[in-house]
Amino acid sequence: MAARFWALVLAARLLVAVAAAAAAAALLRLSIVATVAAGATVWCLISLTAVAASFAAARAGAHSTRTRPGAMRLVRIVCAETLALDMTLWRMAAEPLLARLDRFVGSGSQPPARVVLVHGLACNRAVWGPLRAALRLAGIEGVYAVNLEPLFADIDRYARDLLAGLEALGASPARPVAIVAHSMGGLVARAALREARTGTISRIITIGTPHLGTVVACRFPWLNTRQMCCGSRWLLELNAQQEARLALAVTSLYSHDDNLIVPASGAALCGARSIGFPDLGHLSLLYSPRILRTIVAELGA
Repeated sequence: MAARFWALVLAARLLVAVAAAAAAAALLRLSIVATVAAGATVWCLISLTAVAASFAAARAGAHSTRTRPGAMRLVRIVCAETLALDMTLWRMAAEPLLARLDRFVGSGSQPPARVVLVHGLACNRAVWGPLRAALRLAGIEGVYAVNLEPLFADIDRYARDLLAGLEALGASPARPVAIVAHSMGGLVARAALREARTGTISRIITIGTPHLGTVVACRFPWLNTRQMCCGSRWLLELNAQQEARLALAVTSLYSHDDNLIVPASGAALCGARSIGFPDLGHLSLLYSPRILRTIVAELGA
């Protein structure tokens, strides 16, 4: 479902870029090369504008004592996040094709599950391409990624589906798995932990997860965004049950400059090992070599 949704978004964006380029060509009598360049510029500006707006909103809504990045540093962060957004959109739209390719390449016997990857809101498992490559290079096998559907469902429903997926993969106290989760996926993992058999999940690593909520989520009407809103009853109940009382290792990786987790400190969970990184947007966390190295080290520990 997410793949179809993002394919439609990319198609709509292409239509806008083509229409703008055609209008510019008619008004300015542009050459074919200049028309194509105009279309490409519009294409890039759509993502850049969206990302810049998200950072502007994050800076306006953040109440932090940390020094905010200067203008040039902020430009670098915004440009990197724009590139991460475009790469992620293409990956998610192509997820069915990538899944078929994975099945073809790995057509032999599959190793037992060791690591399960859980994506965030409105995403799919294609976002894990960089981490899966890093884990392969590190010799970590048995890595599986799930798809959470439908797009805007209750987080508790996702948690039940995740538990069913873990059972299908053979996870048990005798063969526990580690969970690595991005954004909302970290809350899904924590919600699943409430119902999981003791010892089935060996550890949880969250990346940019709004453990304490994010004011950005309050702007959207979907059930799971309301659950992620700062001060939501669902989040307060989850934290009351788990904060500083976790029976397994939890590592929280987050960015001090996240454009979607506002305030950024909301991604640090009480009782977890929290590690903050500068200069990374929300999706850039999935591509950062610093983050990837940290996850590999955590899983190998």
